[in-house]
Amino acid sequence: MREEVKRERNLYLGVILSVVALACAFAMILIVYGVDSIAPGVHDAFHDFRHTLGMPCH
Repeated sequence: MREEVKRERNLYLGVILSVVALACAFAMILIVYGVDSIAPGVHDAFHDFRHTLGMPCH
């Protein structure tokens, strides 16, 4: 019984970590490419930061 609970907990932990990783990846895409239609102001907020890292955005 304890092994089943442990496996189920590991499954939920894996799902949660996957969702967090996907959310971070989506946020990174928004920040890097400045998708203004989805989140207005993202491009302007991170404009100088992207240029500091050497990423062209125009």
